[in-house]
Amino acid sequence: MLRVVIAVALAAALVAAVTPALEDARATRTERLTERELGRLERAAATLANEESPGARRTLALSFPAESPTATPLAFVSLGGLPGNESTAADTAVSDVFAFRVAGDPRRVRRAETDLRVVRDGRVTTDDRALVLGGGESYTVTLRLVRRGGRRTVIVSI
Repeated sequence: MLRVVIAVALAAALVAAVTPALEDARATRTERLTERELGRLERAAATLANEESPGARRTLALSFPAESPTATPLAFVSLGGLPGNESTAADTAVSDVFAFRVAGDPRRVRRAETDLRVVRDGRVTTDDRALVLGGGESYTVTLRLVRRGGRRTVIVSI
């Protein structure tokens, strides 16, 4: 009986010791996968803005991780700004931001060297409006190059 109690205690101690490392690994994987998708989107927007003529477009399939044994859930992913119309210094007339937050972690903001505007209800929104997406979903995102106020701007829609 004493051996069983000791074995159970050791197993519990092992699980307690390993659990934080597993949670960190899940969060790191979610961050890495999300960063990869946002990097693809950022490169496509920059290429479109720098190498194409107004009217050109790109379509990308983006997939953000869902909660699983190997991934932590995403609280949000936002394109062209921060959720809730929060402002950031990186969101200017010539650059913009992508942001995401893994559940339980601080928000991560990534600067894009392209001005992005979001389409909502068929209309191009103001610069402070973000397109907020969820984790565990796949999206078809269309980027379209337009000229607004004499500047090249990438319009983002799903």
